[in-house]
Amino acid sequence: MSSGHDVVICGASFAGIELARWVAMRGEGGLRVAVVDRVRQHGYLPLVHERLTGRLPLETSRVETAAYVESLWGFTFVQGVVSGVDPGARRVHLADGRVLRGRQLVLALGSSLAPPPGLDGAGHLWRYKTEADLLRAREALRRVCTGSTVPRLVVIGGGLSGVELAAELGALGRAAPAGWRAPAVTLLTRGQALLPGLTPRAGRLAHRVLRELGVDVRLGSAVSRIAPDGVAFADLATGAEHERDADGVFWSGGIRPAPVLAGLELGHTRGGWLEVDPYLRAQGPGGGPMPGVWACGDAVRVVEHGEPWSTMQRAIECLWQARVVAWNVLAALDRPGALPPERHVLRRDFPHGVSLGPRSLVVVGPLVWDRPRFGRWLRRFLMRRYQSRYRPRAPGAGLDRER
Repeated sequence: MSSGHDVVICGASFAGIELARWVAMRGEGGLRVAVVDRVRQHGYLPLVHERLTGRLPLETSRVETAAYVESLWGFTFVQGVVSGVDPGARRVHLADGRVLRGRQLVLALGSSLAPPPGLDGAGHLWRYKTEADLLRAREALRRVCTGSTVPRLVVIGGGLSGVELAAELGALGRAAPAGWRAPAVTLLTRGQALLPGLTPRAGRLAHRVLRELGVDVRLGSAVSRIAPDGVAFADLATGAEHERDADGVFWSGGIRPAPVLAGLELGHTRGGWLEVDPYLRAQGPGGGPMPGVWACGDAVRVVEHGEPWSTMQRAIECLWQARVVAWNVLAALDRPGALPPERHVLRRDFPHGVSLGPRSLVVVGPLVWDRPRFGRWLRRFLMRRYQSRYRPRAPGAGLDRER
């Protein structure tokens, strides 16, 4: 079965749902838009570590993605798994055999939280980015923390995700759910400092807080193997090999392109990301923009004059890109072949919040504030604002018009 639309959006997480919002808000009506995703709800990723431990209830930290899309006039939510894309024909193939066609096609397929290929025993890692993985990890965590022995947990990764998760797990020693044992937590990272993307002071403060929470931080540690009951790693300074027993090992060491991206006949960077120009046009395999095909979010890297732009790999960047794509898609529907009117703007930094269990840092460039109550309030306030942005519209209600 094949169905045609004016716009087909593949992916409905941060970039995809924001793109739908802008198309609905700026479109003149009468457009037929399909939004495809494998799930009907999306958890709030910036606070996924709190959702994992139960400090933030799952039911209050989700976006009703499908309900929001279906409340927009002319929009259809299609639940399905994207198995392939024909960029030239602008066709999207779903795993169940359905085919969607669009005059304009947008790929916002995101990324996966996964280790580098070839890591021995990677299948034993606990992952938690998608809602399905999160539910499995929550149950596994509950099981080991309610057992008869002290649970031993390892977090791999010294960036923002790994530090926040390690602190959240370490904080269980002070405020664990009833019946839980406080875990012994180890954080492993190849780097010589924590939070390498932020100012060094933030990394030092985070290191100190983790130690106060009882987390064993091992800098300069290269993981070589994951086993059902532990992890092997090497000290990069001395070459010494170590093993650490573990009831669970979390991967927080970085994201990789969604697997479906590898098979697309489009331009890719060396890292496997989709290559786009500053207008966020997907590039053909031989170079040059692919007509009617756009991409945004975690899946892409902007390349200009042969050089990739830097990326913060943060949710806010997805929102900025979605707005640019929406304007350009609408312009392309009105004036096929015309130069896109909107160009993405490179932003090298943005204020950061760093959750550290009972503590919280606010980081703006070189400045760091240790403000536990304010930081926690701010991040929850931002979550509620985000959720309200995509609250399903009442029949006949319009969207605020803005630029």
